[in-house]
Amino acid sequence: MNSFPFGSGRPDPESFPNRGLAEAAMRILPELGDELALYPGNLGFEPMRRLMSQRFEKREGVPLPPEQIALTTGSMQAVTLMAQAFVDSPGDVILMEEFSYSGTIGAYKQEGAELVGIPLDENGMRMDALEKTIDELGNAGRKPKFIYALVTYQNPTGSIMPIDRRLDLLDIAGRHQIPVVEDHCYADTVYEDCHEPALYTLEHECPVVHIESLSKILGPGVRMGYLAAPQPLLNEILKFRRDGGASTLSAAIVYEYFREQLWDHVGNINTIVKEKRDLMFHMLADSPDVFEWFSKPKGGLFIWVKLTDGVDRSALSSLAESRNIDYASGSAFHVRGEDVPFIRLAFGYSSLDQIREGIPLLADCVRQCRIAS
Repeated sequence: MNSFPFGSGRPDPESFPNRGLAEAAMRILPELGDELALYPGNLGFEPMRRLMSQRFEKREGVPLPPEQIALTTGSMQAVTLMAQAFVDSPGDVILMEEFSYSGTIGAYKQEGAELVGIPLDENGMRMDALEKTIDELGNAGRKPKFIYALVTYQNPTGSIMPIDRRLDLLDIAGRHQIPVVEDHCYADTVYEDCHEPALYTLEHECPVVHIESLSKILGPGVRMGYLAAPQPLLNEILKFRRDGGASTLSAAIVYEYFREQLWDHVGNINTIVKEKRDLMFHMLADSPDVFEWFSKPKGGLFIWVKLTDGVDRSALSSLAESRNIDYASGSAFHVRGEDVPFIRLAFGYSSLDQIREGIPLLADCVRQCRIAS
């Protein structure tokens, strides 16, 4: 039976540069000397940090000094470090979008934080709701430890926060002296011209921590990401690091490959994944009787889908699983785990044939799981 892997946010497997990385390893390993016999340290392999600095400046148009960058084991290590650094006691509040990345929700709950969700609209986190929530928490003597936000290709909704709202977010955070954690891990997965500047590049009076990942343009198995923050904040965060630093071996090989191939690689993978996104749009639109609405993200790896009323979502999950259809239930992305009528579909990893066959099959599953009125 065919499988339909629409659940996890992974890039196209055929685009993974096996040969390119192997050749890069052959070139760089003889040059490393004794570096592999040493711990990488908190910041990590300097050439890779310089390359990430160049990557940031080309995309954002402003410098990011390499000394403000610390390589991490994927972006999730950076995400988790935020709670470890800022959360002092169980029950401390973290603000985030009401729907957010399930991995972040789990990590922050594991660290003992109370997550307070801010409603979203088509432009991301709503600023009126953010300010109201901060005021209410302040009146109760509970100042949030930080605001976590996916402002570019938000996971799971795919929204992009416009510049005016980004400035409002930084203004609100500055007035209330609340740090902002910007998870920018989808910034290079771009299919249309829709760039908005990273929060880190905008004028701000609140501390801003910027997080990026290579998992979405290379592969999550590489486990390569970074966080950026000014000093002394960066050192304060890195005090909670316990791993001796990100792998020099991985960083050196990826650096050597991306040193000349980065933007060609990004352009190639985005062309491949855009075709998959467009096909999934088309297939979803063919079943308006069961897919009431779906987002049309200009980047990222996900489509957020609203099911029509009257669908038994537990039965749908079981039926889809029996047909080897993997998707992510909306409840996984709700900060309180509420059973919402949404599902998230990932399009990066699946083949065109899997999308072409799997989405109509999923639509049929939804039809069979309607609750009789």
